[in-house]
Amino acid sequence: MNNKKIKKTIFIIILVIIISLIIFTIYSIANSNKEKNPNLELNQNIINEIENLTQEVNETNNTQINERANEILNNTSNNTVETNVIEDTSTVAFIGDSRTQGLIMYNGLKYVQDYSYIGLMVDTAVTKKFVKTDNGNKITLLEDMKNKNIKKVYIMLGVNELGWSYPQVFKVKYGELIDEIRKVKPDCQIYLQSIIPVTKSKSNSDSIYNNTNIAKFNEYIKQVANEKGVHYLDVKSVLVDSEGNLSKNASTDGIHVGKTYCQKWLKYLEDNS
Repeated sequence: MNNKKIKKTIFIIILVIIISLIIFTIYSIANSNKEKNPNLELNQNIINEIENLTQEVNETNNTQINERANEILNNTSNNTVETNVIEDTSTVAFIGDSRTQGLIMYNGLKYVQDYSYIGLMVDTAVTKKFVKTDNGNKITLLEDMKNKNIKKVYIMLGVNELGWSYPQVFKVKYGELIDEIRKVKPDCQIYLQSIIPVTKSKSNSDSIYNNTNIAKFNEYIKQVANEKGVHYLDVKSVLVDSEGNLSKNASTDGIHVGKTYCQKWLKYLEDNS
């Protein structure tokens, strides 16, 4: 065997050893975490990945990132366990963006009608085909709602619209969404949730995603609720600090709500609807 072949053989052996060590380490860590709390670890990893992807969405509006982030949730939804109940949860629908996805996952709401999607807005909620059918096709949430026994609909939208040049359009589109829901489910109760503020540090550092802007949009939501005769839920009231900012302990990125505060959020919904 010449020197060239010897060097190649040694290189391959070293590479195999390194790869084996990496695989062994990952396997050991995974098993250790799984023994401690499999659902918690799984959910935390998923939420962390989604939050990172969502930040990219806010900055780049990249459709492929949106699709990938939502795919993560769709592929792991069966790993959650129902831990809280709002009556018969199969008759309850949630419409929202990545924050609503966190609410559903952290609370293990496996059987609700989940119409949440990263980057969802009041206009795309009507038109976007993101709900998967049994045959693998995708339809709009309104098309899916027609065939479901839905008694309550909780909506939280508005964060992704904060940068709109004409904020009044937000109010118009929100009203149109409610009208469309009533066409397919005229007897269901509709609850509009206030937009949750961001943390103080996030608010002070961002010209768009700040609490002054959020307060303005929440006023629009109140007006829509009043004009359309639906319920307004001041969710933010149980999640903010004394200054009206999202508590710094509630979020790792200043926007998305962690497990403990998602549980407070759900408790508020249970107590007020």
